[in-house]
Amino acid sequence: MFLFSISKGECVGLLGPNGAGKTTLIKCMTGILHPEEGEIMFNSKAIIQHKRHIGYLSQYTDFKPWMTCEESLLFFGKLSGLDRTFLKENTTKVLEEVGLKDRKNDKVEQLSGGMKQRLGIAQAILHQPLLLILDEPVSALDPIGRNEVKKLIARLKKRATILLSTHILDDAATFCDRYIIIRKGTIVGDIDNENNESDRKRIIVEIENAESIKEPLTNSEIKEMERISKNTFLLTGTKKLDLTEVVADFSQKGVDIVSIRFYKKEIEEIFLEMVSDT
Repeated sequence: MFLFSISKGECVGLLGPNGAGKTTLIKCMTGILHPEEGEIMFNSKAIIQHKRHIGYLSQYTDFKPWMTCEESLLFFGKLSGLDRTFLKENTTKVLEEVGLKDRKNDKVEQLSGGMKQRLGIAQAILHQPLLLILDEPVSALDPIGRNEVKKLIARLKKRATILLSTHILDDAATFCDRYIIIRKGTIVGDIDNENNESDRKRIIVEIENAESIKEPLTNSEIKEMERISKNTFLLTGTKKLDLTEVVADFSQKGVDIVSIRFYKKEIEEIFLEMVSDT
């Protein structure tokens, strides 16, 4: 079951293992497939009424190799029913936005992988959509192509609501404000990228006089103290920990704390925990 919402201006990562249902969900959102049950709403109305406000980059673009960049955009624009005058005015602008203005007369077969993907994004934003859906925009690219597309997505994020499906978790962490994690057709996580300190039971502490510690400093609230570097320790509590109380407790024991913060899980760790079969 899928139940989630995307707010205006958000960039949301859609994550999940192969076969989780990411592409199927995207195709339902874009009207390519029809859900067997439930509803997909856009501004409180059925999303099918707002298809013109959605831009979509599929995982595999289908540009004709003999067409030029400009011809490709005009072709897909006309298929989408865009006005001829609108197309004429916006095709050059969009090519410039994705960095292909000087390649508008180049044939698709002459483009690198990164350029083809940027052309795909140009097609997706040609009609100035309110919601931009990108399905694996960088997964098949080399490092140079990935870097080009990542810079473009960063620019688009400033003016569009984005749903980004990707297997590359580092990219999700770079762009996304939130992550929707799905497994076997069900949402198993809805994570805020800015506030994912988990259950606040773990704290990272850097200690000034760590050499003086002969044994772990545990108590009724701290069940484990693991050294992760010379002067840094990971504390795991039996319940949610209070930073002020931990500092006071260590001070009473003659231990000076240089820095203290909640342990923040990286998205890869969160993802693996949520999709694991164990």
